Amino acid sequence: MTSTLGFAILAVLARGDRTGYDIAAAMRRPVGYFWTAGHSQIHGELQKLRTACLVEFETAHGPGPQDKKVYRLTAAGEAALREWVTAPPRERPERDELVLKTYASWLADREVVRRLFADQLALHEARLADYEQAEASFDGPPPFGDPRFGNYATLRCGLGYERHRAEWCRWVLSQLGEGG
Repeated sequence: MTSTLGFAILAVLARGDRTGYDIAAAMRRPVGYFWTAGHSQIHGELQKLRTACLVEFETAHGPGPQDKKVYRLTAAGEAALREWVTAPPRERPERDELVLKTYASWLADREVVRRLFADQLALHEARLADYEQAEASFDGPPPFGDPRFGNYATLRCGLGYERHRAEWCRWVLSQLGEGG
């Protein structure tokens, strides 16, 4: 059975052939807006996908002494990806460390909690600015069927998330207030 990371890699390869390095770069941006993976995870998953005949590769002359592998989606990989895209996502438990810390924050020094939330607010505002800049590079939403539609739709989700988190951090900071 293909893992979610495997399907993320298949989704990247559906947009074009790539080396492992190129896949890792795509996993940083734009896929990194909503899914992360390290290079070692990607390499291991590519081997599993290849064993399952969902991807294949050709070697090409690389910049160094060794040839590079250029991966591509197979017909079976594309079929598996098409089927997976429309299946309901698995339910997953939410794990949000900041929310868990907030739950127990009444035990901590108010000023330390304020600094924590001020730092988190700055992080979410910076990410929001980055996402807004990325959104400005689009001329509105691309039509469905264009691979950029997925980029834009996931970016919109990220924008909403960062706006929500920043607003929540502001609310917590307002509740902490001065003194009291």
